[in-house]
Amino acid sequence: MKITFIGTGAADYNWSRYGEPGILGSTATLIDDHLLLDCGPSVPAALTRYGKEYAQITDIVITHRHSDHFSPDSLKRITAGRIGEIRLFGPPQVCELAKPFCRVQVLDFGSRFQAAGYDFLTLPANHTVEDIFEKTFLYLISGAQRTLLYALDTAWLPTLAYRLLAKTPLDGVIWDATMSKPGDWRIFEHTDPVMFSMMRKTLASNGNIHEKTRIWFDHRARTLWPADPEEQESIARRENVELAREGETVIL
Repeated sequence: MKITFIGTGAADYNWSRYGEPGILGSTATLIDDHLLLDCGPSVPAALTRYGKEYAQITDIVITHRHSDHFSPDSLKRITAGRIGEIRLFGPPQVCELAKPFCRVQVLDFGSRFQAAGYDFLTLPANHTVEDIFEKTFLYLISGAQRTLLYALDTAWLPTLAYRLLAKTPLDGVIWDATMSKPGDWRIFEHTDPVMFSMMRKTLASNGNIHEKTRIWFDHRARTLWPADPEEQESIARRENVELAREGETVIL
């Protein structure tokens, strides 16, 4: 499983300045160059910046409707000249907006589907959009003899997510790290290091996380992380995880 971090920033970045030093892109991840997870405002520019061709993308999976994770304008640019060829999976409200550009499949909690040769299981996120009753998702992704948990924009895992995850062993976790220290009110829908440490310990006890599981901190907020890259690396080392870095490709 080849993973490329297309963007690693939370919603407090000014993406009109994307490309300037210190400006992280809207969080999105590309798997095997043709499966795109989330499609926010900076994604088209980031794909070009990191040498990825729009034409290679066959499937797009969206976590929720917040504008930093789903931009119809970005979707329009990526699908230009290929209307209806790309499949998109996501919540009902996302799929309705994506219909002019993609073949859509509406998801719910517990949905199982295939995208770009991978098996997906939809888990509930602990996160809300403007309509507080609108569903938001995490994804368990399996294939190529690897299993990845994509857990961005979420706080404590809901009980239903934990139950659906069951005893599945994880080779990798891309984990929400919006905050670099505790004490912020966004703890109710994002993750801080104290929360992360407790969840990791519990998932290890449950058999999900083991000594070879790779964990990346992603979705880092500009105002809630130090600007100095070395300070960021120090936090990652302290938590015994890796930082998701813009444009980096890793093999899971």
